[in-house]
Amino acid sequence: MKTIKIISILITVAILGFWIVLHSLTIDIPIGQVGVRIQQYNLFGEQGLVAKDYTPGWHLDRGPLDKWLLFDSTAQTLEMTRDRHQGSDRSIDDIKVQSADGYAISLDVTVKYQIIKDKAYQLYQQIGAGTKYKIIVRNEAQKFCMGSFGQMKTEGFYNPAERRTTAEQVHKDLNAALNPKGLEVIEVLIRSVQFDPEYENKIRHKKLADQEVELNISMGKAAEMSGKTQVIEAETAKLVNLVIKEKEAELIRMQAETDLQIATIKAEFDRYVKEKEADANLIAAQKDAEGTLKVLTAQAAGERMRNEALQGSGGDILVALEAARNLNITDVDVSTLNIDFLDLDAMVEKLGATPAKK
Repeated sequence: MKTIKIISILITVAILGFWIVLHSLTIDIPIGQVGVRIQQYNLFGEQGLVAKDYTPGWHLDRGPLDKWLLFDSTAQTLEMTRDRHQGSDRSIDDIKVQSADGYAISLDVTVKYQIIKDKAYQLYQQIGAGTKYKIIVRNEAQKFCMGSFGQMKTEGFYNPAERRTTAEQVHKDLNAALNPKGLEVIEVLIRSVQFDPEYENKIRHKKLADQEVELNISMGKAAEMSGKTQVIEAETAKLVNLVIKEKEAELIRMQAETDLQIATIKAEFDRYVKEKEADANLIAAQKDAEGTLKVLTAQAAGERMRNEALQGSGGDILVALEAARNLNITDVDVSTLNIDFLDLDAMVEKLGATPAKK
């Protein structure tokens, strides 16, 4: 039991000792920062600043032999404004410029910048440790803003495009001055412009005068346009009447053409009907004549056949038939002993007809 306790104490001491050694021989560079290493003593090589930036993470720290400096590697903001609660220095820190025509102008300027990647050691070499570089950025920004914006006339500050062009020039000049020191300007923004009260009054009066001139010009143009409007209205009415008359004439012409087409179609229809009626009458007459001819032909053929029949035994039969029709016998006693009514040939002979030859 005592042995286990001793072993536990030794393990704990070893872990604690390892952590102390590790902590004393390493440095942890947090995210958003970059490390610069200075070798203060080196028995095996050169000493001094290491020309290299150390990124976030764990790095070897040889205690008194090494000196480490940390710099902010993120994008940083310099606010120079007349609002003491928003500026980087929490004071009235705006850029005061005298325009080319002699008026005082106040600018609120924002500068976005950062340390160039792998150039933090160069920044330390040129400027030193700490936040000295921020003072350099502010001084350079103030110098170039006053220089570039001081060349503008006051009216130019009312023009956003002209302000933006000047800000781009300040951006370019700042990079030219700060890049060799290891700093890079990302953007220069002009957020607010405040003019000299005297100039603002002058501008206000000028604007009022300009507006009055514009009003008079507009009223003159309105009167001129009113006269032009009356002329246009008269010309428009004239054109409308002309169009109406042309439309009426066109309608009359179209009506005449339509009536002519209708009359032509009706005449053509009447002619067609008469032609068809004449053709029908002719066909009817032809058919009637053909029918009459056929009837007469049939009658002649019947008469001829009747005459032929009367010339032979058929004539005797016809005479006998006619005699039998003319008999008017109402009450006659006939002896069946002398007359056989079933002997048709005998009956025909008695009536004067010649019996048919068998």
